[in-house]
Amino acid sequence: MTAWLIAHATFVAGDLAQRVLPLSVLGDGAVDADEVQLRLEIVESRLAVLGNGEVKAFIDRDPEHQAALTQLTGVVGELETLMPLIARPGMAAAILGKLTPLEGSLGRLAAAANHDGGEQVAEDQRQLLQLHWLFSAVSAGIILCGFALVALLFWQNKLLSRAHGELQTMADDLRVAKDSAEGASEAKTRFLANMSHELRTPLNAIIGFSEILSQEVLGPVGTPQYRDYAADILKSGRHMYELVSDILTMAKLDSGNFEPRLELLDLEAVVRSSVTMLLGTEMGSGRELVIQDGAEWQAMRADERALRQILLNVLSNALKFSAPETPVLVTCHHLLDGSLRLMVIDEGIGMTKEEARIAMEPFQQIDNGLAPQYEGTGLGLSIVRGLIERHGGRVVIDSETGKGTRIALIFPKELVVPEQLLHVA
Repeated sequence: MTAWLIAHATFVAGDLAQRVLPLSVLGDGAVDADEVQLRLEIVESRLAVLGNGEVKAFIDRDPEHQAALTQLTGVVGELETLMPLIARPGMAAAILGKLTPLEGSLGRLAAAANHDGGEQVAEDQRQLLQLHWLFSAVSAGIILCGFALVALLFWQNKLLSRAHGELQTMADDLRVAKDSAEGASEAKTRFLANMSHELRTPLNAIIGFSEILSQEVLGPVGTPQYRDYAADILKSGRHMYELVSDILTMAKLDSGNFEPRLELLDLEAVVRSSVTMLLGTEMGSGRELVIQDGAEWQAMRADERALRQILLNVLSNALKFSAPETPVLVTCHHLLDGSLRLMVIDEGIGMTKEEARIAMEPFQQIDNGLAPQYEGTGLGLSIVRGLIERHGGRVVIDSETGKGTRIALIFPKELVVPEQLLHVA
């Protein structure tokens, strides 16, 4: 029961006592019927309050309070029946006689209500004090949490500042290392280019003189072994010249200094001259290099020297990794997007997808146990990829172990010259 209900019960009980008790002190001749009627109506309304709702719980806790309320209710009911007769002589005294026994019960009810109200107020005050301390503790906890959060944020900010400084230092170190690596790469490229040029000059002399000796251009060399030695020198010199050329080309591609010189070319003529050149070498001697009938040849713009090197590298690989009795096929077709696909097909040892990926990387050779059997620096296909990518094209390898390889050289449509424009030119 709340303190308000107790206070209300106290007020009602006290008011009943105020309304009933004065009736007992009025003289018989001084009774005012209207006053008595008004007081009875007030008493009835107070009884209705005490007999209903939560205030009734206060009355029901004590049997004495219940008895007093019941007795008062009964008396008030009797008084209602007597009120029309109050003007008769002696009737007011009779009414007062019925009310007099209730004086003590009403006083005790009022005192009890006042006592319970005081206790409830004290209990409410105690609970309010507890809530006050609870809220104070919660507030203190919130304040402490706020201080802890601020301290944590300050500490994290300090860590972030330290980490930012370390990252900045690391970034500076990486920038220095990057600049150093780029400088070393440029120095390496310059060295390779200079070395390649320096090696080419004596190699040209070696190749030229050994070719004169092996072919006995100036007359017989005497002992036949000298001619054989000269042929070996010529073969080795040409091999070294090819290696030096590959290294020089790779160095240019790696440094980004290679820019193709685009010119109008007859692709079929370049392919046929490359095939003829290979057939005249020891590798191509006796081999079958076939240009497929019905190929869709087209004029195109490209760097002729680079295009010839692409073809020679791809055709050389096809001859190198296929049996002498198997043919190597060259074909050319248009694609739907307008690009041109030049394809070299062999029936050689083939390779897996992973081996094809490795073969496209510079200085990489496939580790399948066949490396000692096939000489090379591992630059052939990487040079092909670099040169064709500088033309805006790409290389696609379709290969299967034991069933051969199909290498497609795809040139973009921007380099392909339509037939009608070629005639206009």
